[in-house]
Amino acid sequence: MTLEQIIYFSMLGMALLGYVGILSSVPHRRKKIIAQAGALLMPLSVPSSRKWIGIAVLALILILVVPLRNYGWAVNVVLLGTALVAAEIAAREGSGCGKAGIYEKMLVSGTAALFWKDVISLPTLAYENDPETTDVDFKTLRLILSNGNEQLVLFSSEEERKAAVELILEIAPHLKP
Repeated sequence: MTLEQIIYFSMLGMALLGYVGILSSVPHRRKKIIAQAGALLMPLSVPSSRKWIGIAVLALILILVVPLRNYGWAVNVVLLGTALVAAEIAAREGSGCGKAGIYEKMLVSGTAALFWKDVISLPTLAYENDPETTDVDFKTLRLILSNGNEQLVLFSSEEERKAAVELILEIAPHLKP
C-alpha cells in the first residue's frame, strides 16, 4: 500500500468516525437541552419532522460515494467535509425533534434551543402593529440574540404565536418593546 492510499483511507476512516460520533451524540444533546430548559410551559405545535434522518442518510451516502469515484484530493476533502457538516445539521435538528416548546429557561424550536437570557429583543413586536407596516407574517417571530445573530421562529397559527408572545413576555420581561 502506498503512502497516498494510506492517507486516502485514513481520511475516509476519520470522516466515518466523525459521522458516527456526531450522530451518536443526538440522545446526549436531547437530554442536555431538556435538563437545561426547565419545565415545559407551552408546547409548540411544530410538526415532528423526521427530515433529519434523511439528511443523515444522505451524508452517509456522500461519504460512501467518495471511494467509488476517482476525485482529486481537494474534491475528496470538500465532499467529506460537506458530509460532516450535513451530519452536524442533522444532529442539531434531531436533538430538538419533538421537543418544541416554551420552557422556563429557553425556547426550543427546530434546530434552535435559545436561553431567554441570550435573547435581547423581539423586533417584530415593535413594528407589526404600525399601520404603515405591510406584509407582516403573524405566524413568525424574529429574535435578536446577544451574539448579534437573528433567529426566526415559526408558529402553526396566529393564535399560537399570540399566546406564545404573551408567555414569553411574562417569562422574560426584558423583551417588552
